[in-house]
Amino acid sequence: MPRLYGADEVRRQQKKLNAVFVLIDGTDISDEARSHFARYLCVRLAGFAEQSLKDLVSAHARNQSTATVHRFVEGRMGKLWGINQTKLKETLDSLNPEWWDALSQKLPDEVEALQSVGKLRDNISHGGDNGVSLPTVQQYRDSIFRLVAHLCALLDPKPE
Repeated sequence: MPRLYGADEVRRQQKKLNAVFVLIDGTDISDEARSHFARYLCVRLAGFAEQSLKDLVSAHARNQSTATVHRFVEGRMGKLWGINQTKLKETLDSLNPEWWDALSQKLPDEVEALQSVGKLRDNISHGGDNGVSLPTVQQYRDSIFRLVAHLCALLDPKPE
């Protein structure tokens, strides 16, 4: 399979992540196992959101600038980790100051879901007991997928 970039890679990763949700959905497992899966999926979801932003900003730089600027942007994006609302705002503001305001007004619940998933991932990765449930993570997934779809259209639009 050829290497995918930008929105195409994001869609591929989204399908992979969603397949894990589908695998778990409807299975007859204990509440404890379901809780462990919820934490695992939360961490995966945060990683998906973070990597999607990196891929999309890189695609935007590739399409809108010189090779030198693209390499610089990729280098900077490689240092982005621990995605949250503030880091998304800073990234979008650095590209176009109007984008964050439009996004936060159009998708406030999705931005809040990103913030929540980021906090949960930090808590989980440091051994915290957060009690997140699978239905909650599934709601976050739906919100994050909507947010990322908006970012795809903004940063790596496909010609019609």
